[in-house]
Amino acid sequence: MALFTELSPDIIFRIDSAGKISLANNSAHRLFPDQGLLGEYVKNILPELFNYNLDKIITGGEKIEFTAIVMGRAYQFILAGISKAEIGHIYGRDITELKKKQEELAKALVKAEEAKELKADFLARISHEIRIPLAAIQGFTQLILEDLSDKIDAEHYDMFRSIENNSKRLYRTIDLILNMSQIQTGEYEPKFEEVELFLLLKKQYNEFESLANEKKIIFTLESTLGKKVIIRADHYSVEQLFINLIDNAFKFTSKGKISIEIYESSGNICVDISDTGIGISQEYSERLFTPFTQERMGYSRPYEGTGLGLALVKSFADMNKAHVSLKSSINEGSTFTVAFRGINTL
Repeated sequence: MALFTELSPDIIFRIDSAGKISLANNSAHRLFPDQGLLGEYVKNILPELFNYNLDKIITGGEKIEFTAIVMGRAYQFILAGISKAEIGHIYGRDITELKKKQEELAKALVKAEEAKELKADFLARISHEIRIPLAAIQGFTQLILEDLSDKIDAEHYDMFRSIENNSKRLYRTIDLILNMSQIQTGEYEPKFEEVELFLLLKKQYNEFESLANEKKIIFTLESTLGKKVIIRADHYSVEQLFINLIDNAFKFTSKGKISIEIYESSGNICVDISDTGIGISQEYSERLFTPFTQERMGYSRPYEGTGLGLALVKSFADMNKAHVSLKSSINEGSTFTVAFRGINTL
């Protein structure tokens, strides 16, 4: 034990009942080379101890920890009481590098927080700047389509319909980026409530109906559970979940049919989003929900998109304790199934 004490890189003192140093190892002498340690009051060596009642340590067997700066370096000391004959031992360790790393980490965390706030602020501002002109484009386009449809020919009508659909697509892209940012930074806070699922999907059906007409795709919404289908969920995230699934179906389907079906299975309320599009390979399905990935990457890919949609679908499904599954074959289409725990149907 004596050999261990002498060879230890840590500073070790033994303190008697009078508060004097009765033993100091080699590391202690190296740290205080100009002071005679033995017989010296420990409070004179480590003034930080003036903040503590050493008598309580003797009688109560307490342990105290404190930090002291010695020769420009930081040391962590522990004073542990042993008996009335001795106050105990003081163990000290150089924690200068540790404190530097802690300070660097603290600074990095502050910078990361500042960067997160800047990113959130930037995204909010850029979103606002894009949404304002988009709203004007959509508003005037809808005005033309609704009020002036009898005054424009079929070719120009289709052009305005294309403007409307593409501005909606840009809106959805903005939402994708903002939603993914909020999820990754932990800023999104779900609000769980009773959600009428059929009404939510009917709204999405109406939003995409013009795109179905433009692409000449059969688009249907059916429910074997009636129109009063209630789930407990976060309304916004469920809405975004289905917007992305339906948008994906239209993106990868050039002809045929896209269908939305609500039904019950094994006590769950399920929604199928099915299409007759290009399908998904088994290889890609394994990384389907990874952000920024698509089955075919690069600028030459035949289909546009950010690669965020399905990653958000998975995140929003998990948030609502829903399960997402896929059945797909290349060139035969895909069916995404979202299963919720139902409350009731009427």
